[in-house]
Amino acid sequence: MAWEEEMIDLVGTLGPVVGFLLIIFGISLTLFGSRLTPILVGLAFFLPFAITTAVICEAFLNISQERSLWAGLAVGGLAGACGSTLTKHAHVVFGGVLGMTAVAILLAIAQQFVELNIIAAAISLDIGFIIGAKFTRGLKDAVQFVAGAGLGGFCLAAGITVRRAGLEGLGGFDARTGESAIIFAACMLGGALFQQWMAVRNADDSEHDD
Repeated sequence: MAWEEEMIDLVGTLGPVVGFLLIIFGISLTLFGSRLTPILVGLAFFLPFAITTAVICEAFLNISQERSLWAGLAVGGLAGACGSTLTKHAHVVFGGVLGMTAVAILLAIAQQFVELNIIAAAISLDIGFIIGAKFTRGLKDAVQFVAGAGLGGFCLAAGITVRRAGLEGLGGFDARTGESAIIFAACMLGGALFQQWMAVRNADDSEHDD
């Protein structure tokens, strides 16, 4: 029970602040996600490299947890810095992630009926990434708009949920209201359309200036 009380106290203390930051970040991504592509690509490279490095250092190299964390941050930072320069092919990465997500949803549904082999599941996810990347190769703007707006909607919904949990407490908190799904869908659709409108407007202004 001690860890549960600590968790409740932590949510009550940090929930409002973390939720507010997620809301601001979510709104920014929803409206201007395509302009924040370097940050998104950098984060996409930073997280897996940092986590993998920290786990390898601690589990296989017997390095202390603190030093493993610093090693993960260092390697992840380098990977993120290098990855943020690959914005030209960002839509391919985003498309691959969307393909993997679609396959993961199908695998989760299939798991309810048949037992899946972990190797087959991993290969299926890789195939989903390849298919998603291939089909979005020529849809640079559309993929970046949808990816940025979708991630913005996720952050916005998460921020509202976390902030509400921190302010109201976990006792009477109910996350199964469907509100997050509505926010996510509205942000992904509305944000993508808004970013497309802004891109067309900027292109028209550039033509008039010329």
